Amino acid sequence: MWRRLRWVLLAVIVALVAAVVTAVIVEKPTLDDDEQAVDARWADLRDELQLRYAALEPALATLDAIGEADRAVTKDLSTALAEWTDSLDGGSAEQQAEVANRVEAQANRLRANVFGSARLAQSTELSDVIAAFGSASPSEELVQAYNRAVRTYEDSRNDTFRRPVALVFGYGARPLFFVAN
Repeated sequence: MWRRLRWVLLAVIVALVAAVVTAVIVEKPTLDDDEQAVDARWADLRDELQLRYAALEPALATLDAIGEADRAVTKDLSTALAEWTDSLDGGSAEQQAEVANRVEAQANRLRANVFGSARLAQSTELSDVIAAFGSASPSEELVQAYNRAVRTYEDSRNDTFRRPVALVFGYGARPLFFVAN
């Protein structure tokens, strides 16, 4: 009886190992392809975002010139832009997308602060900078292509059979990108 049980356990273990190896061989290439598609779409979008975020630098200088350097929105935008610059120097596409979302949020916050304050709204230079930032929006097609690639990747990553492979090989979540308008 014990002999038979050992053979059955051995067969079960061999079957499990074979299933795991098969899952890795079959599912990992799909995850690789989907992750590379996200990175490729991000590279296209990142180039346009570099120009867009360069338009925010004069906003910081203008806020400093009119005595608003100590405002929380100014400090937070400055921090977000510094993180963006740092992420471009060796940061992953995932990290860059997360930081870009923070920059967009801070830019939206700046816009709300400027147009919500009668004193700040009077600054034509600040209004011009915000208008330049708004006109430097990335093309809608690039944003949609990136977000579609992220959704495809996330669907693959969360698929029943691919999820264990994704967890073992470290396929992390990728953020969608939202443009502040």
